[in-house]
Amino acid sequence: MTLKEANKELKQLDNEYTYWLNEKELLESLVIPQAVDTTKEKVEGGRRVDRMLKYVETEDIKQINATLDYIFKRRKNLMEYIDRELRIIGEYEPLERKIILLRNEKHMKWDEIAIIVGYCKRQCQRIYDKYYQRTTKRRSRKDVT
Repeated sequence: MTLKEANKELKQLDNEYTYWLNEKELLESLVIPQAVDTTKEKVEGGRRVDRMLKYVETEDIKQINATLDYIFKRRKNLMEYIDRELRIIGEYEPLERKIILLRNEKHMKWDEIAIIVGYCKRQCQRIYDKYYQRTTKRRSRKDVT
């Protein structure tokens, strides 16, 4: 999963979380105000209550709570994933800079660079080549405009 996909899914989960919170609020408004309803007549022993309806509404609220918990945990997991990915990117960019610095300014050999950075010689060459492919693309774009 890319960071873009993770962020998109996080926004969708935020939207879904808001939706279920609104549904829960709607259901609770149906359950709670019945005590204040003046249209129901008093019967012997207190208020008239439809126990089956009340049971169904409380079961719906329980299901919504379970859904909200699931969405919350999923959101938390995605946020942690995004944080870990950003940390990984942050760790590797300094290594890229270090490889380029050692090769261009210090004129070191690939074997020496590999030992310092902790990568194999070929991986250092790939990172170096990838960097220069990006910079040449940028230069060619500037030349065109």
